[in-house]
Amino acid sequence: MEDVLVEQKDFFDFINNEKKKNKLSHAYLIETCDYDKVDNLIIEFLKILLSSNTVDNESDDIKLFHLIEEKTYPDIKYIKADGSSIKKEQLINLMDEFKNKSMYDNKQVYIIEDATKLNMSSANTMLKFLEEPEDNIIAILIANSKYKVIDTILSRCQVITLKSNEKNDFSDETKKLAEMVCSNNNFLLFDNILEIIPDRVTALDKLKDLEKYLFYEKNNNLFDLTLKKNISIISILEEIIEKLNYNVNYKLIIDDLLISILEVVK
Repeated sequence: MEDVLVEQKDFFDFINNEKKKNKLSHAYLIETCDYDKVDNLIIEFLKILLSSNTVDNESDDIKLFHLIEEKTYPDIKYIKADGSSIKKEQLINLMDEFKNKSMYDNKQVYIIEDATKLNMSSANTMLKFLEEPEDNIIAILIANSKYKVIDTILSRCQVITLKSNEKNDFSDETKKLAEMVCSNNNFLLFDNILEIIPDRVTALDKLKDLEKYLFYEKNNNLFDLTLKKNISIISILEEIIEKLNYNVNYKLIIDDLLISILEVVK
């Protein structure tokens, strides 16, 4: 837990300051590609949102923190995709639950674990929460790209892009793979790319690193890519990584990857 407090010091300083000023937003969109680290960040974020910050209630806060860490606090609801998307019914059920008063006379928080999977139907349902926010309800949305979140949702959230301490620590191999994959003739480099990612297991690790690299360099016109093209390539990588989790013809998948990206970069 302490690691994330250090790595994301700017984020926590900002949130603590907003709470002291009583200016907490009713909805936050946290943009990050480090999904493996975001869980601890959310736990610490929730502690700030829900704590009393007074010495008199210190013992109550300790109990609260334990419930948050165990994910058993009754006024925090986690919502994740049911299949390939977040369904309208999931949001309706959430709204029904939050009609009841908080059990601890505190804020109620709901967390959308992958906001890019909100479809138009579920997003429109969610807007009923966001358009007329109640003081005691806070939304936390997590996404690997704010550009893939439906505009009507995005416009109603305070967007925070998390800092990455890994940004300048990507391997030369990852950078070389990025240059090869994002080139205008990547399909001709098929055999060379297979030397870097010769099998499915290696490809999963390397392509995840590649996705992070492109994400953290998305505003730098890497390889003369526009932001739109960069985001499109990241989306393609996500789909390929998902496919690689299953027993598939590996070389055909890499072939599909290169053809799809070539259509974007040309």
